[in-house]
Amino acid sequence: MNARPARPRLKPSVRTYVLLFVVLSAVYHSSLRPIASGDSLPASLIPFSILLDGSITLDRFGPYISEHVWYGSEVVHKTGGHWYSIYPIAGPALVTPLYFPVAFAPWIRQQPPGSLIAIARIAEKVVAVALAAGAAIFLLLLLRRLTSGRTAWMLTLLFALGTANWSTASQALWQHTFGQLAIIGCLYSIERFSASHSESRWYWIAGGFAACALAIRPTNLALMPALALVLWLQPARPAHYIRVFVFPVLAAALIAAYNFAVFHSFAGGYPAALDGRLFDGLLGILLSPGRGLLIYTPIAIFALAAFAPRARESRRQHRLVVIAASVFSLLHIGFIAIWPAWWGGYCWGPRLLTEICAPVMILIAVGMPAIGGRGLKCAFVVLAVYCCLIQAVGAYCYPKGRWDHLPVSVNDQPARLWNWSDNPVIRTAHGGVAWEPYSIAAAAATGGWPAAAKKLQQLGINAY
Repeated sequence: MNARPARPRLKPSVRTYVLLFVVLSAVYHSSLRPIASGDSLPASLIPFSILLDGSITLDRFGPYISEHVWYGSEVVHKTGGHWYSIYPIAGPALVTPLYFPVAFAPWIRQQPPGSLIAIARIAEKVVAVALAAGAAIFLLLLLRRLTSGRTAWMLTLLFALGTANWSTASQALWQHTFGQLAIIGCLYSIERFSASHSESRWYWIAGGFAACALAIRPTNLALMPALALVLWLQPARPAHYIRVFVFPVLAAALIAAYNFAVFHSFAGGYPAALDGRLFDGLLGILLSPGRGLLIYTPIAIFALAAFAPRARESRRQHRLVVIAASVFSLLHIGFIAIWPAWWGGYCWGPRLLTEICAPVMILIAVGMPAIGGRGLKCAFVVLAVYCCLIQAVGAYCYPKGRWDHLPVSVNDQPARLWNWSDNPVIRTAHGGVAWEPYSIAAAAATGGWPAAAKKLQQLGINAY
């Protein structure tokens, strides 16, 4: 008899990427809970509405949310007899295929809205973890084109465990969770078409990712000037501009039409005014103990190394992606600084700057030749460890200590964001690890789902 042919083996690089995805997924899931918000509730439900009802509306859930969820009117909107998310729907719609295993279970359609919401919250964490781990994989592919393999891996792990990719993106379906993949994809495409002018497909791909990013979150409009600038500096032909911008223009038109039809405003469910005080917002989003980027992710300061003299050659080789990452990051920070609620409500750290975490790592990768002295290397390592620890506090402890709303809501008294003696890091760390998910898991292991549901009720935890 002829021997059965051996199964083709995965290439080592593919196996390595798969292993990284699995390891990061295990770390992200190790808190055994989503750190969700009212903002992410509609995003967790839209895929169920699409698969179960064939609709982007939330008609199955809207009445229940309006009656039982205290913040319901802030996240869903009723018009023309239908219920809609007040947030952009592109992200949840794009990841709907990931929900196939749950949505096609035979018992799922018979579940009442309250039970479906609980299931959706569990599925939300699973999908968020997959997207956050996937973002790290795609960033690694880009970083390997910018620096050595060893450095690319180091920066990827730093992105995965030392930035808001862990404490925010992997915990719930925020708009940031969807947007990071599109932003990384756009920057990767810029690096590819800058290296090979003749491959027109990368112009199309860059535009496609930019369109997705814009549809996912309005602030990703900052990608458009970045793309325009790199095309002008290349210099690109008119055909290249068309290839890059045709998809974003179509996306903008569709978004405007949807927003006007549902909200009777081209701005959609968002307030249209960007009337915050720029200087105050910049100081707060960068330096405040409540939300400062340089407090929660101080490694970001090393992004400046990309512009140091010793990084000149690296910067020259990857000029366009450096420009794109820089312009996007600066414009994004500017948008958030003039947003009236720049602190992002109840959250861990500078949540609203999650989108610049990957661009920051790109700039650090290009600037690595300038981080050569012993002192700079030691500072880099110390800050990297600190970043991972502070993100772990957010993943395992937050919202212990209840800093966001005690003694008074931060939304009502944003001056609390500058309280150095009583800030979220100290209060949350003193609050300790959120042990409740582990006790629920233990109850499920010993007594099954009924015991877990009883423990959930005893702890006063709901899915909303």
